[in-house]
Formats: sequence, structure tokens, C-alpha cells
Amino acid sequence: MQKTACMWIRDGVLINRMHVNPVAFAAAYWLRLSKQNRKSIDIETLINFGFEKSGYSCAEKMRLFNEEKANLLEDVSSAADLYNDIAGVAGAKCSYFNFAPELLHKLSMDGCKNFITSALDQKILDDWIATEQGLVIKDSIDEMLGKRDGFSKGYDHFKYLSLQTDGGRIFYIADAISEIATASKYATEFSITKIGFAYHIDADAVEQAYDLVSSSHELPVLDKSRLTLPEPFEIVGALKSAGADAVVMGSAENIMANLGVKLNALRD
Repeated sequence: MQKTACMWIRDGVLINRMHVNPVAFAAAYWLRLSKQNRKSIDIETLINFGFEKSGYSCAEKMRLFNEEKANLLEDVSSAADLYNDIAGVAGAKCSYFNFAPELLHKLSMDGCKNFITSALDQKILDDWIATEQGLVIKDSIDEMLGKRDGFSKGYDHFKYLSLQTDGGRIFYIADAISEIATASKYATEFSITKIGFAYHIDADAVEQAYDLVSSSHELPVLDKSRLTLPEPFEIVGALKSAGADAVVMGSAENIMANLGVKLNALRD
């Protein structure tokens, strides 16, 4: 495992909270709208868009929604700040996928470097690693890569990891189609092996996240029938089409164990 690194997505691969993030996005966007503009968009459309644009920063999702759907939100920066607050509080109540901390520790002991890559501002990640949740994996993480001046998720992070491993192999584990597609652009340049994390989220999980968020923020009633969530086979197909070299599936209880098996096979 010398000269190798694993590049992890915190939300959705290490921590089972991808049902929370799109809901937090929708809530922050909707809550920052004027009362008049709230009548022009429903919360389910926002949640669906949040899932569709998984992998993008919240601010970028909001700008894209304004451009593609309805130019309703005037202060994206304020709404993005609210998202960070909502997602942070709700995400702290989520759990790691079973065996995630143990897998990180094993890889670290084997000599593989572990990095978290995120579109979040660096300070948010730095604050999080000192929390009870972050401390669980702190000793197994070499560095958390967030958004800094002139340094952000994507090419900058891949280049940095390549330097840290002296041009060694990078295993990139991601759940979002956009993340796998971006890694595919630079796979040859930086020796990236892309592993799609195909964890399925159903409407009940979204409802649980919605209940969690709406317990502290006044939101409209959720209509689960209006949610458009991809089926497992669609997730796998989309990840492969985006360039994933391998895809892992499974329940919250066993998907990380399946990933460990896959990493061992790819390493050999």
C-alpha cells in the first residue's frame, strides 16, 4: 500500500447522511425566499434538485437552481450559510456506515494515506474534526481537503494527492455521479481508480431527514409521492457511465465491508 492514497467523500460514503444534505439544501433555499416567492416553488422540487446535483457545493446548487429552474433566490450567500448550519446540526445526528472507522484504520495501518475531499470551506472541516463525530476517525485521516484560496475540490485536490504520494495510485471513493465524472477527466494524469459508492436512499429515509430538519425550522408538509429518487440499478448504471472502474452496493450494514473487499481486490 506504499505510495497509495484513498480519497473519501465524508457525506455519503463515510457518514450515512446523504438523505440529510438535499433536505438541508431545500430547506435553506426555501427559508431564504420571500413569502411571495415561496408560493412559486414546492419543497419536493428543491429536494429532487438537491439529489440531482449531488457532489456540488450548496452555493453552486443554489446558483444552478436559479439558472435552470426559477431565479427566485436573491441572497445565495446567506442561504448557503443557513445550509451549513442546518446540515451541520442534522448531520451530527447521523452515523458512520458500519465498519467505516475500522476500514480507515486498517488502511492507515497498511500504509495507505487517507484524505477527505470536500467542497466545504476548510474551516468547517477543521471545526468538524474536533467534534465527537470527527474524533472517531481523526487518527486515521492524514488530511482533510476543503475549499481554500485558490484550492478547491476537483483538480486541485487530485494534484495535491499526487504530490503527497509521489505520483502513486489514488483510490477515489464517491457516491455522486458528478464526482466520478470529474475524477474520470483526470484519471490518467493522476493515476486515479474511481470506485462508485452506490448506496440507495428511499423516500422513507428522506422523510426521516425532513422530520429532523423541520423539528427546528418551519417547513411545509412533505409529499413523499412527489420525490423522484433513482432506483439501485439506475445508480449503478449512472456511476459506471460516468467512468467508475468499480461499483460497490449494499445495505447500510454491509456496504462498507463490501468496499473493503473491493479495495483489497483492486490493490492486488
